[in-house]
Amino acid sequence: MQWYEKVIDRIDDKKTYCHKELMDELRMLKTDLSESTYHWAISKLIRDGALTRLGYDSYSLSSDTKDEYVPVYSDTAERLIRLIAEKYPYVQFTVFETILMNEFLNHLIAQNTVFIQIERESSIYVFRFLQDQGIQNVMYKPDKKDFHLYWAKDSVIVTDMISEAPIRRDKPHYIMLEKMLVDMSADKLIAATFSKAELPDVYEQVQSRYLLDKVRMLRYARRRNRQDVLLKYLEESKVEDATSSFAKKRQGDKYTVGCCV
Repeated sequence: MQWYEKVIDRIDDKKTYCHKELMDELRMLKTDLSESTYHWAISKLIRDGALTRLGYDSYSLSSDTKDEYVPVYSDTAERLIRLIAEKYPYVQFTVFETILMNEFLNHLIAQNTVFIQIERESSIYVFRFLQDQGIQNVMYKPDKKDFHLYWAKDSVIVTDMISEAPIRRDKPHYIMLEKMLVDMSADKLIAATFSKAELPDVYEQVQSRYLLDKVRMLRYARRRNRQDVLLKYLEESKVEDATSSFAKKRQGDKYTVGCCV
């Protein structure tokens, strides 16, 4: 066992720690090391899975019962991702489809809709490209009225990506859980595909099953004017995690976490 791994036995598995608190715990084990060595030790514990980064300056012991969320896309969505990525390899975009929500909804969605969110400057070109490729039922930034009027099974909706949206490093076109939860509340078209009354239970299930970076999520929610709404869902959750600490910090807090993981 490496010296820094002994810190796992010193910290409380029911508590969240800031970076400074972890540094202090490491200093108790070895007092004569440089600051950079303690920083390195914390990063190594995170990479090894012993610690979990909950958000900006918030860490806890890793839980074996929670996994990172990875969306399982339909063949249609996977094909769209391949087509766009091959044609526009340097354009940033993410794909969300409504059947992804079935994992958390009580009333399942039977008819799928694929939403492609793309950098504002490129969205019209991607829309026309998909038309040229013979993609059926593709719409470009429809309002709610047109969405309901022209919607058909497996419709493809091309919209602009909101700035500061959380983006995965490993699979940048796969939607992050934090982004999906915010968009379910903030995007009028996505919200029209399921019952809003199910959102509290969705948050309950998500927090009990998956790792969730709440600071990253709330930063994006603030960008979409939904921060207060999401805080309400988080605070009402019965799942015992770091939610209370985020609620205490919310007044005047400035989230500085980056958008990529």
